Amino acid sequence: MIRRANAVLAVLALLANLALAGGPMVVTGPAALAPGKPFVWDVATPIQFTVDGGPMSKSPTGTVVVDHATGLARVKAMFQVWQSVPTTAISFSYAGALTASGLSADGDVDTLAEYNASQTTCKNGTQSPIVFDADGSILKSLGLDPLVIGFAGLCKVDPQAGHILSAHVLLNGRFQDGVTNSTTSNYELTADEFDEAITHEIGHFAGLDHSQINTSVFNQSPGNCNLDDLAGLPLMFPVDYCQARKSAGLPVLAPDDVAWISSLYPNAGYPSAYGTISGFIYFSDGITQVQGLNVIARFLDNPNTVQDESKRVAVSVVSGYLFTGNPGQSITTTNPGSPYGSRSPALIGYYEIPVPPGTYTVQTENIDARFVGGSSVGPLDRPAITYGAYEFWHHNESAFDDPSLKDPIVVSAGQTVNGIDFILNSTPPRFDKYEDGMAFLPSHPAGLFAFRRSAFLLLRRGS
Repeated sequence: MIRRANAVLAVLALLANLALAGGPMVVTGPAALAPGKPFVWDVATPIQFTVDGGPMSKSPTGTVVVDHATGLARVKAMFQVWQSVPTTAISFSYAGALTASGLSADGDVDTLAEYNASQTTCKNGTQSPIVFDADGSILKSLGLDPLVIGFAGLCKVDPQAGHILSAHVLLNGRFQDGVTNSTTSNYELTADEFDEAITHEIGHFAGLDHSQINTSVFNQSPGNCNLDDLAGLPLMFPVDYCQARKSAGLPVLAPDDVAWISSLYPNAGYPSAYGTISGFIYFSDGITQVQGLNVIARFLDNPNTVQDESKRVAVSVVSGYLFTGNPGQSITTTNPGSPYGSRSPALIGYYEIPVPPGTYTVQTENIDARFVGGSSVGPLDRPAITYGAYEFWHHNESAFDDPSLKDPIVVSAGQTVNGIDFILNSTPPRFDKYEDGMAFLPSHPAGLFAFRRSAFLLLRRGS
């Protein structure tokens, strides 16, 4: 969903227990031929979408404000934003008006029953519908906040092949009806603001998750962000806080958005335009991997320019983004775990960031605690809050180093720079004072007690 005011940008996914990440939205699980890979569309042919046959926006009295032809043209332009990235192979194709059993012949979705009919086609994998909720009445019938600008979700995937088969987007035309009435929670957005919010949702439609970069915008006035921060702020940022990028003279997509749509759907030009930085995040013991920390590669700032390139050119991902957010447990049958995400322990703290060639610094940080539920970033919801998480990488990583020290990392096109590993400072120890470290064979008189005690401690920590 996308809300104004606190304006949380959140995907309303129809698939349960998704493995989310800063980068891909869904990752294949144990049922896949290749577990731990992002779910993507098959782009051998353009991805087809159908569109509501009614107007994009109507006034409270029923007058058409944004007609169907205009709304359709705007939606096509939103898809084109992603398709126009020069290093991606993704493409989209308008497949005509929505058709569904229970839907009027003109394809106009203006009741909850008709919306449900459109969703049935999506869940069946036969259509990927774009719905115009022209006056916000469908959102109201769904019991959602009237400040929701829109939402998107994946309807059907192939868990073995790792392909997205269908997805959907809903637009709340109430934000384009020309009416501002705080009493009825009816607020307006500029055309640029509205279109960018829905383009964000089309990013989810394409398989992208939220990304967290330049949270310093929260220290600035809403709708009036510093241009350096705004330039690097992903369109896939979880919160609609700043002015529209297009209105500020910036491209609709930030470097992070461009990097990830290209990484998920690379074309022939991708290897000559991107390299990779990868590594692992460890707790202070230097052994135990950390899942759920944000990792950001920032272009080295050029002191001879007025711009801050470290804020303008940045790409992020979450540690353990390929590992499941819910592995389940075998003690009971109440939590079988998510069907999505790798179960390989080697990926718990792993990260990999696609970056344009250049010189970078890399840093870790906690995911903002407000980014929960549909606004989550990474595989964990709620986000992990780790002491010692704020640290730059340098060559002499240890649990006792200066976290502000940073070493440059040079990345060439087509190159993968491995081993950019972090050892966090001041994290809790692996064992607490109540663990005696003893292990007994089951035949030992104390063995049964020892094993049960260990299991109890493990379950208590996992609760």
